[in-house]
Order: sequence, then structure tokens, then C-alpha cells
Amino acid sequence: MRAVILMPPKNTKIFFPTFTFLIAFLFSCSGLSQSNYNMNLSYPVIISEDVLEFEIFIRSISNNFYLTSYQCSFLFNSKIANGGELNFTYIEGTSQLTNLPTFANGINSLDGVPKLTFASMADLDTITEVQRLVGRFRLQNTTAFLNIYPNITWNFSGIVSTLLTGEFFQNITIPENHTYNITLGFNSQRTIILDEYKLFQNYPNPFNPTTKIKFNLPKESNVSLLVYNLLGQEIETLVDDRIEAGTHSVDFVGEGLPSGMYFCKLKIENKFFETIKMILLR
Repeated sequence: MRAVILMPPKNTKIFFPTFTFLIAFLFSCSGLSQSNYNMNLSYPVIISEDVLEFEIFIRSISNNFYLTSYQCSFLFNSKIANGGELNFTYIEGTSQLTNLPTFANGINSLDGVPKLTFASMADLDTITEVQRLVGRFRLQNTTAFLNIYPNITWNFSGIVSTLLTGEFFQNITIPENHTYNITLGFNSQRTIILDEYKLFQNYPNPFNPTTKIKFNLPKESNVSLLVYNLLGQEIETLVDDRIEAGTHSVDFVGEGLPSGMYFCKLKIENKFFETIKMILLR
């Protein structure tokens, strides 16, 4: 086994968390078959002038396989800092994995260029063809971002690189299977918007009693955002209005509701429908 521990260099202009470590477990298991998967960087959105968020998903594209650890590394246009200090974090409660991306979150320049990084410890997740959210991540600045494209891209070079391990911790990384869903544009308020309708997974999830629900509109639309229980009974109408283009956020408060699973449905002018599952735990 080889452990790689990454520490930030001194006197850097980019902000680093106190603990910026990446650990990669590599076992030589050449006799094992390669796991086939897709890992997707999706939906980067500038939430405000100094906050950008994006999501990472994973799924199998053939047989189920074990994911025992992972570290992810991204190059980005550091000029967006605009003289400020950047901080990169995992948004607690957003991951659908057992093995959470809570290790080594930060910005690391060990390879000479700043990279966004996060990793997991060693655990076990079974990856199937059903897409699962690795997590939602936030890049925050101490000042407004410069009005330029952030250009977040997967990184597989240098010491601080993307690495996935499977059963027995063998290296199963397939760089070409790491993809993007990042068709973006700037609106008049300098907000990056998607070119598609999208209902994001609520966070935190599970929640008690409040959770945040976000949705994206590529153009001004008539919107309904509804919450249902397991019996299909409508619990609350969160939105029922005509809404301008952009990414919007609504809080759902489950005060007084029993623990269990609830559904949130986004309806756009009776043409687009999307539903997410939400878990209330007391």
C-alpha cells in the first residue's frame, strides 16, 4: 500500500484549509477486471456574486462494482478570485454515498497550480446503474468573482490527481469516463445559468426540520413546486408563480410532520416534470 499525503506550500496567495491532505490507496491487482463507470461534473451555478456550486455524480455503465475510496481533483481558472481568497468545501448532507467526500476538501497548489480537491476515507459503496450524488461542492470567495468563465475541468496529472479505487483498493480510474454537463452562460446579473430546466437534490438530506430546494430555469416560466407524502397527498405548495430565468432557492420546513420520505415535484407550464425524494428524520 502507498499513501500520498499532500501539504500546501508556504507563502501561497490562495487560501488553504488547515488540514489539506489527500490519501490514495493503491494495491497491485492486475488480475481483476476493470470497473466501468461514469463520473459526471454537473450543474455549476454561481449562487451569488461570491459563491459558485457544482455537483458530482457517479453510476455504473455495465456491472455493479465496489467503490472503496476516491479523491477528485479539478483545474480551474483561478483568476476568478479577483484578488480575494477562495475556499472550497463539501456541502454537508448532500452526498448519497456511504463513503462521504469529507476528507481533504480545499484548494491545493502542491503541483504548482491551484486545484480544487476532495477525497474520502476507506469504506465501501456498491455502485449500480442508478446515478448517485457524490456531493454538492461550494467555491466561495471573500470578494465578488471576476466576470470570466470558471473553466472547472477534471485533472488526472501531477501528484494531486483524480483517483478511484475498487475492490481490494485496486486503481479503477478511467479518465475518459469523467464527463461534464456544464453548458453555461452569463445573464445580465452576472449569474451563470444552465440551458435546461433542473430540480436539484435538496440539502441537507436527511433533514430536520428545514431543507433547501433549488431549481434552475433557462428562461422565464410558470412554475409549480409541490411537496407530497408517500400517499401522494399534497403537503405544501412552495412555489406557484411566474419566475424569471436563473437558479432559485426555496426552504421547506417540515415542522409538525412525521419522520419519513417525502417527494418534491417541479412542474414547468405542464411541459416539464421532475421529482426528488426527501427524508425527514427526527
